[in-house]
Amino acid sequence: MEKHSTFGSYIRALRMQNELTQAGLAKKLGVTDKAVSKWERDLSYPDMALYPKLADILGVTANDLLRASIGEGRPSRLLQIFGMTHDIRTPLHIILGCANLARVHSGSPEQLERYLESIRLSGEYLLQTVERLMQVTDQEQAGSGEQARPADVRELEEYLNQRADARKNALENYDFSGRRVLVAEDIQVNREILAEILKQTGAESFFAENGAVCVSMMEEAPAGFYDLVLMDIMMPEMDGLEAARRIRAMADPRKAGIPIIAVSANVYEKERRAAHAVGMDGFVEKPVRIDRLLAMMDEVMK
Repeated sequence: MEKHSTFGSYIRALRMQNELTQAGLAKKLGVTDKAVSKWERDLSYPDMALYPKLADILGVTANDLLRASIGEGRPSRLLQIFGMTHDIRTPLHIILGCANLARVHSGSPEQLERYLESIRLSGEYLLQTVERLMQVTDQEQAGSGEQARPADVRELEEYLNQRADARKNALENYDFSGRRVLVAEDIQVNREILAEILKQTGAESFFAENGAVCVSMMEEAPAGFYDLVLMDIMMPEMDGLEAARRIRAMADPRKAGIPIIAVSANVYEKERRAAHAVGMDGFVEKPVRIDRLLAMMDEVMK
């Protein structure tokens, strides 16, 4: 990957290499022209959820974009981080999901290498984000005299053991054999994560890369073909809220009434209220906790 002085200059060079205007790139991503202009001037940065789609359009990989991001100071991001968690929860979801996929596919060196690389890069992205946040926290504590409380390793060990038991019990307690689940998710690795979770419960999964495709698949399938929709919220072309709104407005009552669960890294109360307002039946946070997802699936499909 050619080295550029900033992440913005890298995006601009790739756009020009692909003979795209800022407006053309914005249209393909489902964002505004102003957003692309700000990225290229390093005034703001793409949401992590856009990296796979952006990489595909520009002819690189999401890992290439992550590598270009790592090492950037990105000071303007610090102020945004305190008002949102998406940039933290999305890579966390990838790390946890890829760890599960790596365990399942340990016999395939090629797949294992890909999952481990995604874990490494997402971990580095998170580490840099945390370090920048710690710098701000340290500055605040220097003024107040407060000291950060170190983590208790024994508490962490106890927590990890509890989570391992919960995951094992969740997969043993739920059987969704014969169920067909439509997953609307624009990030490929996230689709793989959810596919593996569903596979371990016996469910059959179908995938839509954005809300528009999800609505089309619902329209084209016979009534009752799908038993559940797992709907990401932030997707290009059509987001999950609009997709759910259109499904609920379908003429066939069986299609309109299908259970829909939001699966999102945007976890503030306003996002939950927005999902409820368009008729979604439940909300599961990313990173996905397998026990919570399966419990929610069981609840809404009853």
